[in-house]
Amino acid sequence: MNATNATVGVRGLTDEQASNARTIVAVGRELKVPAYGWVIAVATAMQESSLVNVPFGDRDSVGLFQQRNAWGSTADRMDPAKAARMFYTGGHQGQPGLLDISGFDRMSVTDAAQSVQRSAFPGAYAKWQPLAMQVVGDPTVLSAACYANAAFLSDGTAGGKAVAAALAEVGVPYSWGGGTVSGPSVGFGAGAGVVGFDCSSLVQYAWHKAGVDLPRLASAQAARVIRLPSDPKAWRAGDLVFLHTPGDPPDYFHHVAMYDGQGGIVHAPRPGLTVEVVHGFLTVDYYKSELAFVGRVSQQAPGAAGAASHG
Repeated sequence: MNATNATVGVRGLTDEQASNARTIVAVGRELKVPAYGWVIAVATAMQESSLVNVPFGDRDSVGLFQQRNAWGSTADRMDPAKAARMFYTGGHQGQPGLLDISGFDRMSVTDAAQSVQRSAFPGAYAKWQPLAMQVVGDPTVLSAACYANAAFLSDGTAGGKAVAAALAEVGVPYSWGGGTVSGPSVGFGAGAGVVGFDCSSLVQYAWHKAGVDLPRLASAQAARVIRLPSDPKAWRAGDLVFLHTPGDPPDYFHHVAMYDGQGGIVHAPRPGLTVEVVHGFLTVDYYKSELAFVGRVSQQAPGAAGAASHG
């Protein structure tokens, strides 16, 4: 499991707790568990282990969900991703997981969690629901995805390295005019006082980390790429997604994002939000209606400083 690895924490959680919450959500997303199921799982781990991967517990229980020996090996129960997968799909000796519980999405958090955990304290889960909902709703957790099988992790391409660099910035604030090849920086105008990235600076930064220098502005970046067919099957990790409205000048693109190779985009959206992953972005009317084209970065693209601007 390689979940979105945000560099920004979640309010009220330690880095370890936030990382474990992201893993639980990423595994749930991979298994197509409804979002309410993520809340149930996070609330359960809050009660069982305080979202800390502890190597001890009642009798032979260990890990985030305090699963006992019958659920699986100690190594599996101490692996946050494998432990989360067992919570959703069941233990190694036939213990039911959340997905085996008929109608769990219509149950209270307490009843759904207890159907899996069989705790001696069945009423203990309810108190964690508000916090679990807050945590799951945090942008860095909500956008978490499992990239364990993503080709870009092992293909050695510059595009893969660029996506990995962009994913590491999930949760960093949007800052109009902010961001350089060195990382987040203070913006100006609407970004004054905010340390972060705008859309084009995030792309420039990520590709710089991959060894390729791009211009600073989205429209200038659009002029440097090779335009691809509109079929997503032709796209790969690191390709750039450009948005354009009918009122925009012909060669102007008001937004740029990075394709993650799995149907999603990584981008810095707009003031007040943070760098995020949008899964299945072509199912969202806004992106589908404003998509101009997808382009591939030439690894020989020369650098161009460009004035700072929103992207």
